[in-house]
Parts: sequence; structure tokens; C-alpha cells
Amino acid sequence: MTACRFVFVATILLSCEGAQEQQPPAPNRWSNERLLAVLDAQEHRNTEALCALLRDTSATVRTAAALAFASVQDSASAKCLLQVLSDPHVDVRVNAVYALGFIANDSTVDRMAELSGRERDSTVHRAYLSAMFLNLQRRGKLKDVAPALYYLERSSGQERVRAADALRRLPTKLLLADSTLIMRAVTLERNTDAKAALLRALMQIPGPQRLALLLDAGMRGRPLPMRISAMGALGLHPNDQARDSLLAWMNDPIPAVRTAAIDALHSGGVFGDGGSYWSVLENDHWLDAMTITRLYGLMAYDRGAQKKVVIALHADTTSGPYAEAERIKALSMTDEAYNDRTLEQLMYGDEHAAIRQAAFGVLAERERWLMMMPRAISYDMQVEQAAPFWHRVFGSGDAGLICAAAEKLTGGRLRELKVLFPANVEQQALAALHPLRDLEAIQLMGDLATKRDGVPARVHDAPPFNHKIDAAKLRALKQGQRYRIVTSKGEIIIATDVDQCPGSSLAFDSLVVAGYYNGKAFHRMVPNFVVQGGCPRGDGYGGMPWTLRTEIGRSPFTAGSVGLASAGRDTESCQFFITHSPAPHLDGRYTRFGEVVQGMDVVWELQVGDVMERVEREE
Repeated sequence: MTACRFVFVATILLSCEGAQEQQPPAPNRWSNERLLAVLDAQEHRNTEALCALLRDTSATVRTAAALAFASVQDSASAKCLLQVLSDPHVDVRVNAVYALGFIANDSTVDRMAELSGRERDSTVHRAYLSAMFLNLQRRGKLKDVAPALYYLERSSGQERVRAADALRRLPTKLLLADSTLIMRAVTLERNTDAKAALLRALMQIPGPQRLALLLDAGMRGRPLPMRISAMGALGLHPNDQARDSLLAWMNDPIPAVRTAAIDALHSGGVFGDGGSYWSVLENDHWLDAMTITRLYGLMAYDRGAQKKVVIALHADTTSGPYAEAERIKALSMTDEAYNDRTLEQLMYGDEHAAIRQAAFGVLAERERWLMMMPRAISYDMQVEQAAPFWHRVFGSGDAGLICAAAEKLTGGRLRELKVLFPANVEQQALAALHPLRDLEAIQLMGDLATKRDGVPARVHDAPPFNHKIDAAKLRALKQGQRYRIVTSKGEIIIATDVDQCPGSSLAFDSLVVAGYYNGKAFHRMVPNFVVQGGCPRGDGYGGMPWTLRTEIGRSPFTAGSVGLASAGRDTESCQFFITHSPAPHLDGRYTRFGEVVQGMDVVWELQVGDVMERVEREE
């Protein structure tokens, strides 16, 4: 009896001891105190400290330190990264190779090629190939079709898409010279995303085979990335068959397809033929307010349709600042009521930023037209007459208008810029801007000033470190934390990558908890690329009075990736975007801090002006 009782008690004690030893899993990898030193060095861009951490006794620390260099992207780190390519742990070598892909020069690439020949692990060997191809592309070293085709044929997944994307970005003269190879690659490609990228290479390649491929790819039932890529290619110098197809596709149930079709018609200069547009409007089962208004804008180029367009636009009862902005653009072409005075009142008034931007866009085009129009006065006098308009915009204190003005004048000549954007006007504008919140405006004016002054373009320094990560809050934020974005089109659920992008994930979480995104609009939608929102202004030129460090993890930009918008490295804050399709050209340049785990169909439904009714954390 006593022995039985002893066994029973011992069993209970052992069970309790086991329960005490069993700890819940850590929310994320930053619960490891030793990794916080890596994060601190990464945030402060401390290359020396990270190099020291590459010699740590812990393989976990060395692996994290090697990946941190992908975010820092300091060429001075090449030496210490090359030294760890003999590390016994595969993950350390893979991350070091990955980071080198963003900073390697010719000699470093040669060294990587030499070391890759000695590498016996297949995972590391693939990392070498990927990093060297990415590096050559980023530095503009791909100057021939053959290397891109070679990599395309030997790659799969995201790397295959990267090769196709690199191919379609080659200069037109190279694509024309090897048009037969390009046509063959498009015809044989079976990867949907790679084929979508290759279709864009057909923009400049003439011939009936090209037309047949694009018309087939644009048909309903084909994958959306292929359809939209085909539309973009058809929009360049479209013939009657291409135009008729684009008009038909404008009445598609997917908003992004409708937008792509009208963008293609606009870029192709298909402005007339009002009758064809009216026939589209008469069968507007799927047409939305934004598309209809943009259609009216295209129809306004047809003098025979202008009166009818004005009547229709005045009868339009759609509401919302983004729809109203499109309506202003369309009416400004046809209605005398939208004179310069009226537009100036809108531009400098208390209207929504999208409306102010629309008014500026119309007035800026009118000013440009007046400068180019042959008149009895000299060209220099024409520029002098235009100067007050531009001086007033730059002196408005409105960061968004200043950005738009700087972008408009980017193509101007030195003699024009000295008058339209003199140094005293630049200084006045700078004095009214916040150094971080209005960083994009400051940088754009800086670029414009270098052109005005005839000096080499400047490299913008990143803002000083100004947004410390709260370690306690970070340790409590779980990897894969989910957030629900509720819109009128449906719900989207995203999960954040706290392990690879801790600062960005924590900042996003803080903004969500504070209710910041509730009521914010998606102000940008580029079909087959991104939908973007979260701007405090609503026109894409707004930010916070703080910035985040760019965080580069191993996960690439695929369909449904969630990234942070920026005005350059280390300038991210509150604006985020969701990709429609893979975007390999963003890898290593933008922070990818999450992904869509549910509701990708809703992402494709979103348009400019759609509102995030609320964004909430899922517990």
C-alpha cells in the first residue's frame, strides 16, 4: 500500500514538473534577447557592429546578422559578408549571399561566381545564381536578351518571373533585334505570371503574330495578370481591331480590367469616335462612376460629342472626392464655367486633396500649352508670364501641390527653371514644410534645384534614426498577426511578418490599434500592380512626422504581398500597398511586411476612392 502510494505521488510530481517545464512558444523570434543586438545594429545602420555579430558563437545570431545586411545595404559590408561564405551553417551562407546581391560590384560578383563553383549545397548554390542575376539587373548590367532568356529557361517560381520581368525591361532596340526569340518565349511560356511579364515586352514589337498573341491573352477567362498586360501592350499604337477589343473589355465585371482598358485607350491616343464610346455607355451593366467619368473625358476630345458630354456630366449625381476630381478634369475640357479663376478657387480652397490635385493638373496643362503656343511675344516672355502661377503653387505651403508642381517641371530646361523655380521661391517653400512629414516634397524640390543649377543629381541621405522600436511591445506581437480590412467591396485579411520586418509590423499594429486607418481611402490603383492607401492627405503625398527604416527580408513581392510606400530608403511611414501580381522589381527596394491570407478577390475589386471602413486586429 505504501509502495503504491509512493508511485502515485511520484507520478503526480513528475507530471507537475513536466507541466512547469513546458513553456508556450515565443510569439516571434525577437523573444530571443541575443537577437535584439542584431536589430539595434540594423536600425542604426551600424555595419561595424553587424560584422562583429557575424562572428558570434550562435548560428542563430550569425544568420540574423547576415540577413540584416540586406536592409542596411552598405557596400562597406562586402568584405565581412564574403568572409562568412565559408560558415558551416547553410542559413548563414544563404543570407550572406542574399545580402551581397544588393551591394556587390563587379569584383565582388566575380568572387561570388568563383565561390559558387565550390559550393556543394544546392540551396546555397541557387541563392548564388539568384543573387548574381538580381545584382546584374539592379546595376543595369544586363545588356542582352540572351542572359535573361538563359536564366528564364533555368528558373522557376519567383525567379522565373524575375527573369521575364528583366527581359521585358530591356531597351526596345534589343527586343526588336531579337523579336523572334521574344515571340517564341511568350508562346511557349506556361507560368502565368512570367507570361504576363513577357507580354509587356510585345509593346514595341510589330506584326500580326504579336497582335494575335495579345488579343488572345486579353480574352475573358484568361488569368487577370495576362489580360491586363495584354491590354497595356495593345494600347501602344492600337489599330481598329485592338481598339474595338479594348472598348469591349471596358465593360468587364472586374474594376481593374475596366481601368486597364481605359488606360490603354488613353495612352494609345484613342480619343475620338464618340459613337463607339456612347455604345459602350448604353451597355453599362458593369460600368462604375469613375470609369464612366473617365470615358466622358476621352469623349470630350471629339468636338461633335462635347455638348452631349457636358449635359451628361452636369446630370451626374455620383459623389465622393475622387469621382469629383475626375469630373473636374472632364468638364474642364468642355465647360467654360471651369475657367482659371474657378479652378484656382478649388486648388487653394478647403476641398479634398484629390480635388485640389485635379484643379492643379488642369491649370498646369493650360500653362504648359500657353508656353508652347506660338505667339507674338518671345519665348522668354512667355516663360515670364507663366512664372506667377508656379511661384504661387510653390508658395502655397501645400506639400501635395508642391510635389505635383515639382514633378510637372522635372522635364523643364535650365533657362525655364531659373524663372519658374528660382532659389528664393525654393527657400520660401522649404521653410513651410515639415522635415519628415513632407520629406517627398523636399526631395523633389532638391532634385529640381540640381537641374536648375546645372549640377549633378544629388543622392538623398536617409533621415536620421527617429522611430525607436519598443522591445516589450515587439516581443508581445506574434508572428503572422492578422488584421481585418473592411471595405464596401468585402473584407481582406492580412498577416504581418514580424520576424523579418519587426519595426514595420509594430508601427502598422500601433496605427491599427489607434484607429488611424479607419475611414482612409485607397488613393491609387495601378491594374496588375498595386492598390495603395493610408495617406493622411488622400492624394499619396502625405506622411507621418516620423519615418521607419526600410526592412528587407527573404520573402519576395508576390501576388498579395503587403508593402510600405516610401520616398526612398528609410522613409516609410503609414502608407501601404497590396500587390495584384508578383513585382520582382520591388524586391530589395521596398519593405514587404505582410501578405494577404484571405480576400485576394476583394483586392482586385478595389478602385481609387474605395474606403477602409475599419481596420482591426484579429485577437
